Amino acid sequence: MKSNHNNNTPDTLESVSALIKELALSFDARMKASDEKFEKERAEARIQMKNLREMLGGMGNSHGMFAEEFFFNAIDNGDKYIFGEQFDDCVSSSKRYHKDKQLKSERDIMLFNCNAIAFIEVKYKARREDIQKLIDRLPVIKSLYPEYKSHRIYLGLAAMSFEDNVEKYTKEAGIAIVKQVGETIVIDDGHLKVF
Repeated sequence: MKSNHNNNTPDTLESVSALIKELALSFDARMKASDEKFEKERAEARIQMKNLREMLGGMGNSHGMFAEEFFFNAIDNGDKYIFGEQFDDCVSSSKRYHKDKQLKSERDIMLFNCNAIAFIEVKYKARREDIQKLIDRLPVIKSLYPEYKSHRIYLGLAAMSFEDNVEKYTKEAGIAIVKQVGETIVIDDGHLKVF
């Protein structure tokens, strides 16, 4: 016996259509929830990365402050005979601004006498680019400190450690090397030039 029953009745089509709509809505809801969860996790990851950067930056700043304090105290409490000169005064973290010329400069350690001035850049770890940055600041230094235009100007790079070949390039540039050896400092200025 042959059945004349047709499975494509309006009730069956409506049921399939409703089921497809329900599945599509369910899929859309799951995708939206998944997207929201992903965005929430992404935002949390951004916050964690920002906190990590701040923490690492803080550690770097602490290392830098430690190095500056170490070298300043060693130089200031010593006889201040450095770079072949007897200096009278030693200043730490000197900042100077010139509004009209739109110049600003910060020196970690400055030494003065009536004939010479020395600028020492302090790093926790000296890198090759620190040499060029120090040389590039020289015109700004000269412009910001016109009262020393007739003085001899010396540059120094002080660091707790130096990357490979940095000491060699520092010497070639005519910049003094100031480094920690145990609880004291050693100054290599035999190659020093007047800037």
